[in-house]
Amino acid sequence: MAVADLTPKVGKGEVYPASRPAVLRRYCARAIDGLNLHFTIQRLIGRATCQLEKGAFLSHSARIRNALGDSSQIIIGANSHIRGELMIFAHGGRIAVGEWCYVGVGTRIWSGASIDIGNRVLISHSVNIFDNLTHPIRASDRHAQARKIFTTGHPKDVGLDDKPIKIADDAWIGACAIIMRGVAVGQGSIVAAGAVVTKDVPAYSIVAGNPAVVIRELLPDER
Repeated sequence: MAVADLTPKVGKGEVYPASRPAVLRRYCARAIDGLNLHFTIQRLIGRATCQLEKGAFLSHSARIRNALGDSSQIIIGANSHIRGELMIFAHGGRIAVGEWCYVGVGTRIWSGASIDIGNRVLISHSVNIFDNLTHPIRASDRHAQARKIFTTGHPKDVGLDDKPIKIADDAWIGACAIIMRGVAVGQGSIVAAGAVVTKDVPAYSIVAGNPAVVIRELLPDER
């Protein structure tokens, strides 16, 4: 893309809102950040990845792992930025990220049922959101699952007690929090850093701790 294309058109005598070098630097920084070889190679060899809506962005650190083999089951909404990992299992799973969301570096969102994330949701770094147990309870079943993953890929016939997760609009999930299966995080709520969420979070509330409990409700002028 030419530098001229990066700068808004203005009339004679008007001033550019930003210098051309500054616009070029920003464009180059974003282009470098978006060099995701893992994603590009998966698409080149015909593997399922995800559906990117207009303006959605995958950084170089983002990972899309689609063991189910259906790109329509991972949807990243318009203008959302993904820096973590989104994965659906071979036996099932669906991840839908709304518009203007952020998923931080080191965050893992793994689905065997469904994980629905609303609009304008901020998910910090190193967060874990799992709608499943990830492994069976019985040791022999865990070994069988691991053996299949190591040799032929994720099994389609495994039971992981999957339960859907829903995170509503405008929620904020702090760094290193864990969202367990079957949980609903309410609109505008805040999950504190390091919290382990095992129960539903009321709208416009702050939860913290392990297990997470309500610390307080947000005031009207904080909503």
